[in-house]
Amino acid sequence: MALAVSCHRGPERIPRRQMEDMMYQVLLQDQYLKQHPELRRQADTSLVYEGIFESQGFDTDDFLYSLEYYLQDPSRMEKIMEKVGDRLEAEGKVVDKELKAENWRKDFLRLYSLAPDTRHLPQPQSALDSLAKVQFHKDSLFYIPHR
Repeated sequence: MALAVSCHRGPERIPRRQMEDMMYQVLLQDQYLKQHPELRRQADTSLVYEGIFESQGFDTDDFLYSLEYYLQDPSRMEKIMEKVGDRLEAEGKVVDKELKAENWRKDFLRLYSLAPDTRHLPQPQSALDSLAKVQFHKDSLFYIPHR
């Protein structure tokens, strides 16, 4: 006769560094859902974060238990959220820089596409032909149109 004993562990407290990482990921998930309301309506709010917790080896009960633990000492929770805020701010700066570079690239390509097609302009017969129309002054170049 075999006796099966189920050993259900209680919730486990998540170490501070992992809690910081989970809070960071939870805030990113919240922001994503805020930007995509159609997904928010589809998502079961109790399961939205489960993947985040499982990736760290915990579950929702562990997270809630740990959150309650850290909230009992407001200064401890404040330190966690400061770290999360610093990380979000640093990542925001990187994203902002990438967006500015992407917008610059798009603007450049848009302006380039608006530039006139120079392939059909009269081409000089030689380099001397081009230089004959340029007068050199001590502080600038001056172009004299062909007459």
